[in-house]
Amino acid sequence: LTPHAPQVPEPAVKGLDRIPKFSTGSIPVFALIGRNDYVMGAPLAKASSDVLTSYDPDVVHLVSPDILGFSAQRWARDNGVCAVCTYHTQIDRYVRFYTAKHSLLDKLRPRIAVQKLFSTFYGGCDVVAVPNSAIADKLVLKMGIPRAKIGLFPRGVNATQYNPGKRSKALRAKFGADDSNVVVLWAARLVPEKGADLFADAFVALFNNKTLLEHYPGVIDRIRIVVVGSGPSRAQMEAALPPDRTVFFGHLVGDELRAAYASSDVYFFPSHTEAFPNTLLEAQASGLAVLAPAYSVNRALVPAGSGHLVDEHAGAEEFADGLFTLLRDPRYRRAIGKEAVRVARNRTWAKAFDGLTTCYDRCKALRR
Repeated sequence: LTPHAPQVPEPAVKGLDRIPKFSTGSIPVFALIGRNDYVMGAPLAKASSDVLTSYDPDVVHLVSPDILGFSAQRWARDNGVCAVCTYHTQIDRYVRFYTAKHSLLDKLRPRIAVQKLFSTFYGGCDVVAVPNSAIADKLVLKMGIPRAKIGLFPRGVNATQYNPGKRSKALRAKFGADDSNVVVLWAARLVPEKGADLFADAFVALFNNKTLLEHYPGVIDRIRIVVVGSGPSRAQMEAALPPDRTVFFGHLVGDELRAAYASSDVYFFPSHTEAFPNTLLEAQASGLAVLAPAYSVNRALVPAGSGHLVDEHAGAEEFADGLFTLLRDPRYRRAIGKEAVRVARNRTWAKAFDGLTTCYDRCKALRR
């Protein structure tokens, strides 16, 4: 366990450098069929289990309900060690993007099957650390997890790294934009479950709206689209989006990523599947006007006045309307971007890890 990544100058929680660290060695992983970017860990082998036993932890932190996660949970139970499990990914919302086209698979109701799997895994944890109240309600109401087991581990953003001051005219020039343009950014893995199709379809709907083109040609002409990230949907998106208005930057990290946020004006977040969208928080901290669907998680993260939320089940036309609203009204766009900065500054990593250490303390007390 390393206290913090090498590119982070200081850990969010003081004293981590004094914690003994160890490694169980390598654990084999295997990719899911058809998606080699999703991998699962093999179960704990005896050698790894023996190392854990010698380390004698008070708490085991489990992050994934896969084969490795279940085997580590079993080890904790057999050795009287409490387990804190963090909820990260709404896989039950992912599966419909891959089964809807296959009638036989769809009839098996895979979303319900995943929820039952999650219910078993998280039900076997002593404390379940969730990123927000929306996910807590989901686990309680849909998966039967007792509310008494729920703890809070939100996410944070480093406002000294992500802020409007990172804005760069030189980078905007690479976007094909000057101060008169409105740059719409999306940073994500370019895959169906993240909303890649919806993102492209919304712009197609906007550019094909003859009424808007006739009455507001100058507004539509000002738009520039920036896509950061890579994935199997990229080729389809490149075919759908106008090449003279769109820049695909691929994967960016560090200062380049932070400058890309701050040098944009609108963050278009089409996903309905996130448990806690870190990119949305980074966009808020960078002063962008967020456009997103008003599903439960986004409602928890985007208070009134700090973003532009459309209906939870909005399609391309509704998102196109939202884009036009933000394009046409710069005063509104800047106001919600300014409020987004204020909201993000209250979401620090120190507060986030206070929540996680509280979950550890609760868990440890259960085994005394």
